[in-house]
Amino acid sequence: MRRMWLRTLVRGQQSVGPPNDPIFIIGCPRSGTTLLFRLLQQHVEVGTPGGEGHILWNTFQHPRRRNWSSDRLLEADIVPGEREFLYAAIRRMAEGGRFLDKTPRNCLRIPYLLELFPGARFVVLKRDGPPTVSSLIEGWRVRHGISYRLPERLELAEYRGRLWSYLLPPGWRDLKHTTIADVAARQYVSAYETALTDIQRVPKGFVTEVAYESLVRRPVPVIEALLEELHLPSSGDVISMASDLSKHEVQANSPPRPDKWKQRADEITRIFPTISPTARRLGYEGRLDL
Repeated sequence: MRRMWLRTLVRGQQSVGPPNDPIFIIGCPRSGTTLLFRLLQQHVEVGTPGGEGHILWNTFQHPRRRNWSSDRLLEADIVPGEREFLYAAIRRMAEGGRFLDKTPRNCLRIPYLLELFPGARFVVLKRDGPPTVSSLIEGWRVRHGISYRLPERLELAEYRGRLWSYLLPPGWRDLKHTTIADVAARQYVSAYETALTDIQRVPKGFVTEVAYESLVRRPVPVIEALLEELHLPSSGDVISMASDLSKHEVQANSPPRPDKWKQRADEITRIFPTISPTARRLGYEGRLDL
């Protein structure tokens, strides 16, 4: 319904070009993208869809249009009329500011985004494997992050049904008879391996990497450096939020605490060989400290 409303809203508007220097936060679901988005969202010079940008990307690119293959998108997937719709819709959303988007499924869509927005800047938010996968597991179990109703049933050890949470990776059908932990591990690996490979196509100077662990440990200097990288002036509103993150709760499946992932030590240990190469590629030690 909201997509129909948006298409009606921008239909017939004067043709416009791509937005100037849009900013895309790229990170696996449950990696801290919401926190980073809410920090940057405080800046007076940015405009956003208000939350994740599914209303934009799913209008033309819902996976049901591609036989439910995955959330992966390439340049060739752009269809007639899509550019014009996106440019007009983003122009209204940004209201004259820099467009800022945080959609974790976009880890699988960098070539598509780069073709649509050649001046885009990408912020890759990295997070170590065990806590990210643990949070994905928890989200699946409490039915958080439901993204799709599949055309076929899952027969996971802990869940039987058609509801899928978070991004839909290539090869998801191979996981239909496994466990939630296996699904979460595939989501982490697919999201970051695809993003790290595709981001190499982005021109030098248009990519910034941020580690979630550094962001929560030293939020003010990390966010100040990021604003400079993005050519955004320093912002009192952004710095104020960064100065006391405890006053700005982001969505969590359960209260945060250090090493919370260890409550799932058995599951994480089992899938750790799957996620550790990706964690090392992201710059982490790839060790399991129980």
